[in-house]
This record gives sequence, structure tokens and C-alpha cells, in this order.
Amino acid sequence: TPLEHDYPDEIAQPSVKDWAKGECEAIPGKTMPKMKVITRDYKNLYNRFTSFGPDAREKGIGAHGVHWPIDDIYDETLKTHPTTEWNGKTYPSLAEVNHAINIVLRFAPETNGESAYRAFSEQEKKVGLPLKDLGEGNRGATVTYEDLQRQPRRLLNSPCWSGIMTNGRAYSPFCMSVERLVPWRTLTGRQHFYLDHEGYLAFGEHLPTYKPKADPMLYGDFIKTQEGEEKSVMLNYLTPHGKWHIHSTYYDNHRMLSLSRGIEPFWISPKDAESIGIIDNDWVEIYNDHGVVVTRAVVSSRIPNGVGIWYHSPERTISIPKSPLRGNRRGGGHNSLTRTRVKPVLMMGGYGQFTFHLNYWGPTGVNRDTHVMV
Repeated sequence: TPLEHDYPDEIAQPSVKDWAKGECEAIPGKTMPKMKVITRDYKNLYNRFTSFGPDAREKGIGAHGVHWPIDDIYDETLKTHPTTEWNGKTYPSLAEVNHAINIVLRFAPETNGESAYRAFSEQEKKVGLPLKDLGEGNRGATVTYEDLQRQPRRLLNSPCWSGIMTNGRAYSPFCMSVERLVPWRTLTGRQHFYLDHEGYLAFGEHLPTYKPKADPMLYGDFIKTQEGEEKSVMLNYLTPHGKWHIHSTYYDNHRMLSLSRGIEPFWISPKDAESIGIIDNDWVEIYNDHGVVVTRAVVSSRIPNGVGIWYHSPERTISIPKSPLRGNRRGGGHNSLTRTRVKPVLMMGGYGQFTFHLNYWGPTGVNRDTHVMV
């Protein structure tokens, strides 16, 4: 496993040295990834996937550097929630979708006031500041899946996140750090505009700096696709957060579809549309070496020239027409046009806020440097 955020790993590698080249000793968890032997229980693989196991009871749970005990809540859950039994032991069940949802809601601090209170109590010890009051008033609050089916419910304050939502306040980031002085999740506990790390210095990334775009042909999106194909224009391809959905959720809701023309359309500037004879609501194909998308065009003056936008991330469940350009095979989704490019500075690791955590710090989606033909 990589050197991880929220562990002592964050101070494991103050300088970049390669053990494979003899620059330092190979020490798992310090100068190289951590090593761990995993014993697989293949016979019970399905049972393990469909039950909430004992490790959480014994070791507690947590997220984003906060950890708290749940042993008594776990034991109570065995009496109040569906269970599954195997190898002579009983566990909370995850076998049905609603079982799994209720287990998440049962233990998450955002939906269980007692979990939130315990999490804030542990966070108090970690940062040396009074925080328990943020969870005190809701200790008895719980939310079930059935509650959510009846009506929306507000989330509770949680130290895993940075907003404060007391008394009906809307979520806003970094309130914990600004108002309660909880340190930022960096090496110094402060915000950083200058990144004092030899890897960032080497790549010229130590300060926010304007960098002109590289030639699109250098990115390798058009090795097979010819730039000058007739009736096509090259655009810089962006995939912002959904306009009529949250990631892939609510996309096929009738109300949302009525707002979005019943499809996830592609946004293009009037000048670029005119250059290839496209008018609003025409069908377009967006393509490069990696894939193709077929959808309708929204011609909008809100889009800068040279840029095309397709909001992410629609599922391939509705409105995925066939592509004439690709032999009438189905078009793809927003990531059909992107590719993985790994930026070296995002793999420095072992140094404060640069340390890896899945979907939190590490190699990211790099669609901003992708180009497409339309």
C-alpha cells in the first residue's frame, strides 16, 4: 500500500530519494510503499462481502484522519437490524441494498448523532481544541433509509468534513478551520500558496503560475484521428460537474430530463458551431483517438471559442445513440474521450498534504488537457 494521508507516513519522505538506485535504504513505509501479507478466505468471500465484519467493532471506524469507537453501537445493531450468520458467528447484514444503506446511515456521524459526538470527542484530543459542542445537541438523532424515503433530512455536523451546519445553516467548506481554528490538513496546519518541496520546485509548480497551453498534437489524442477532417473543428474538451444531475445520479429523472432536452448535450460557442455548419440542437459527434460521443449541440454564447463542454458523468442508460463515424457502434460517455496521464508531482508522497489518499490526493482526472474533434 502507498504511504498514506492521516498516518505518520506524512513525514516519512522529506526528500526525494530512490532506494532502487541505492540513494537510500529500502525501508517499507518510509522509503518505499508499505508491505503487508493478506490471507484470503476464498470460501467465505461472498459472506464477507455481505456482512459488516468484526474489525470495525474491535478497531473502530473513521475517515479523513478522525477515528472513534463503535463497539456498543455494533452490539446494539445486532439486535435492531437484519443479521447474517456464518461460521457460527452473527454479523449485521449487507445482503440486501436497504440493509447496506441502513448500516451506512447507522454508523456515519452525518446521520448518527452519537457517532458524531464520539468523533468530535476524538478530534478534540487530536487538535487540542473544544469541539464536542458541535455534536452535543444531536446525540439522540438517527436517520434510516425509511426516514429518507418519507422526506429529506438534514445532515449533522461531522469532523470528517469542514462545514458547520448548526441551526439550519447551509454547508460551506472550511468553517471548522476558520471559525474553530482546526488546523488545515497540511504539514504546517495552514493554507499553502508556496509549496516548499524539491519535486514541486523541479517542476516549477511551487507557486501558482500561468502556463500557456501546449500544442494539442503533443498530447497524443490525434495520432490516428486527422486534425483536418472535413466539417470538423478541434476544441479543448472540458467535463465540469453535472448541470442537471449529481455525477450519475438523478440524470434520468423526468424533471431533470425536461430541462436538459432529454439528453446530456454538448456545449459549443456560436463561432465554432458556425465554422462547421452546426445550429442549436443539431446532432454532433465528438471524437478523438480514444472514443466517440454522439449527442445534441447547445450553441451558447456562454462558451468561449476553442472550448467544448460535456458535463460529467451520465451513465450509458439513456440517450446513447449510434455513431456513424465508428461504424454505427454505440457512442460512449464523457470519459470515452479522455485518457489517463500521470503528473509526477501528484506522486511525491510521504510529505504532508502531498501524501496519497484515494480520491483525495493523488493522480487525478486530467480531462482539462484533452482535445477533441467535433
